[in-house]
Amino acid sequence: MNSSHANISEELLARYLGNTASESEKNEVDAWLAESEANARELATYRLIWDHTASMKKSAATVDTDAAWNKMKGKMAAGKAAPPVADASSKVETPAREAKTIEFRPEMRKRRLPITVWAAAMIAILVMAFGWFFLITDKTPESLNVATTNNTTEQLLPDGTKVFLNYNSKLTYPANFTGDLRTVSLQGEAFFDVKPDAAHPFVIQANGTEIRVLGTSFNVKAYNEAPVRVDVATGKVRVTKDAHRVELVKGQSAEVLKDSIRSLQANMNLMGYRTQIYEFNAADLQDVVSSIRDGYHVDVRLSNDQIAQCRLTIRFEKEPVDATLSVIAETLDLSLRKEGNVYWLDGNSCQ
Repeated sequence: MNSSHANISEELLARYLGNTASESEKNEVDAWLAESEANARELATYRLIWDHTASMKKSAATVDTDAAWNKMKGKMAAGKAAPPVADASSKVETPAREAKTIEFRPEMRKRRLPITVWAAAMIAILVMAFGWFFLITDKTPESLNVATTNNTTEQLLPDGTKVFLNYNSKLTYPANFTGDLRTVSLQGEAFFDVKPDAAHPFVIQANGTEIRVLGTSFNVKAYNEAPVRVDVATGKVRVTKDAHRVELVKGQSAEVLKDSIRSLQANMNLMGYRTQIYEFNAADLQDVVSSIRDGYHVDVRLSNDQIAQCRLTIRFEKEPVDATLSVIAETLDLSLRKEGNVYWLDGNSCQ
């Protein structure tokens, strides 16, 4: 059993699964598992076959897998050994032995094989089955990517789910969803309208956070420099980070911090980059400007802190950014000017 998988021997994997490995050997296998997801899948497949064969060898006796393998390989080597060659210098001739015919009798009792031989045989079957199973199943689905820089885009996934990506975002997904889960990976921000499929939950991996749904619509913001944030438009979403978990419904939001998940009220204006709809109710001008800046991807600034707390109640729907800012300035009695690519709101009061 000298073959190996990804630089780790099958004997060691067998001892690891049979709980006979030493502490250093366990550490070696753990390090091998951490190298890649493929190694983890390989051991999982190995464990599956191991568990299925466990019922074949229920016995109180302890099996030494290494001894079994060595004994089996010794017998195999002995069987392949060449017959002895007669010494040419010897004058003694060995008389020919008379061939004997052995009659097979069905009533003869079968000799019971030692438990170590059974163990070696089962491990051999396990290895061969594992190799075949891994050969036919180790076909990692092709991964596809869609990315944006200074633009937004919409992508239809193989299951019918619609994804709208914001600026500087990347979505990774398989060419075809297989298995129990529909898993994708997100860097940046995107709005998901997930195709319902109760038997195959939709899972988003985003900066160490898992977002799991069956069928709903919601926004995920997962840029590297800020906490992951999820805002739910319809349905139910489960957000998980390490041991922390929260379930959200329509109108709820969550912000994933380093060691906790904070529940918030959903901010539909965060989805303005997709809908171009903004609705403010007694909102601070600083928050209004932040939403406009993120949604239109323009640089909007306030000339002083005095007007940052001005309150505004207004709704915009698919208006050009110049018209939107002009209405805000007129409503709050402020002036609007543009210098290069920067919009400035200026004034001394909110009268």
